Amino acid sequence: MASTTKSHSRAIDFSSQNVQVRAYLKANDETFRRLDELRERGWQASSGDRYFKKQRENADNKDDHIEQVFHRIHLNIGRELREAGAFEVDDSSPSNIKTLQLCLAPGAYTQAVLERYPEASVCGITLPVEAGGHKMSIPYGSQDPRVAVEFMDITMLIGEFCAAAFTVPQIHPDAQNFIRKSPFAGTEFDLVLCDGQTLRVHERSGKKDDTEPLRLLNAQLVFGMTRIKSGGTFVMLLHKADAYDTVMLLKKFCSFANVTLFKPSAGHRQRSTFYMIAKNVQPTSMEGQGCIADWKEDWIQGTFGGDHGTGVAPRDPDAAEVDATLDEFGPKLIDMAHETWIIQTEALSHSKWLSQHLKAPQSPSDEYQGSSKDRNSPARGYSHPVRGQQWPLSAAQWSSSSTRQDENQMPVQKSHSPSKDKVKKMAGSWR
Repeated sequence: MASTTKSHSRAIDFSSQNVQVRAYLKANDETFRRLDELRERGWQASSGDRYFKKQRENADNKDDHIEQVFHRIHLNIGRELREAGAFEVDDSSPSNIKTLQLCLAPGAYTQAVLERYPEASVCGITLPVEAGGHKMSIPYGSQDPRVAVEFMDITMLIGEFCAAAFTVPQIHPDAQNFIRKSPFAGTEFDLVLCDGQTLRVHERSGKKDDTEPLRLLNAQLVFGMTRIKSGGTFVMLLHKADAYDTVMLLKKFCSFANVTLFKPSAGHRQRSTFYMIAKNVQPTSMEGQGCIADWKEDWIQGTFGGDHGTGVAPRDPDAAEVDATLDEFGPKLIDMAHETWIIQTEALSHSKWLSQHLKAPQSPSDEYQGSSKDRNSPARGYSHPVRGQQWPLSAAQWSSSSTRQDENQMPVQKSHSPSKDKVKKMAGSWR
């Protein structure tokens, strides 16, 4: 099970598989190496503790003003996603476009979708306010018939994940809370938006910190993938492209969809969050059906697995599994995620709370390498600036003593961050 040194989102994850992934990425992408250095410095910064503590307090204690700010930020994110083409679907009649949004409240993304397609319809599921969910800030139902909302906990829709004959053990702390309802069954959606995150203020008797994030992730994946039309678009908020679970999710989606990554400037620049935009999704393909089955099983294990039958975190992969994944998918991962790392590196290096920790002596020899699109090789195409080896290194190369013996003593080199205009220009080249 993954372990972290701090209890909030900027904690450094020392689980072995994530250490392996970060080591591979640092050896093969100079921007990520610089970003990882900034993250570690930020983790040590007391000013960062105060900065993120204040953000958590605002999120957990929302008044009307904070709710308005929250909506405005997410509306800007939605509009950036729209401008990046995330909402474009292959349908000649905008009035026929159907959108499914999971974890819909406050409704900013729905607003952004309806600005693009005023005649479209939106169906959504969102956690009730009394259970800790966000307030709705857009009209729905009788106030706006285009928007239909079901207020429920998507992780409790047991009929989506288990066979009809499955009986919930009565000793389970949530035995009376599971829902057999199947919202929007039979409807095929052109666009699926998944923006759910576990909420600290969401109280439920059977909620477990080590399994809840994956239960929510798998619930969204299964619900969305069983309702998206063939050729549809699937957009999902994800965290850390360098986390092994995220790597595996991206790898799976690439087997049945065309995948790009997008990092909005609003609300996400300093964070490790980003959006996966999967186009031309093929949910009925052999690969798609296999992934849906895997995600259902992961939900079942996270809910009913373990010695006590109340859920267990998935097993950690062994080193050989991680090596094989990186050898197969590592170069593609770098090409997909590189621009998001540029944006976060730029934002962290200019953040006020981190600036005081960026004064250590650094070598001027490491020039910023720019966009992956400008590099001349199948994946990176130039020698590693520290070790002098051609990129990308295989998992076996970076894990060998010859390439890892000096990892902790690797000289800190300066990556000259591009201007904001340059970042926008580079980001535009892959949108």
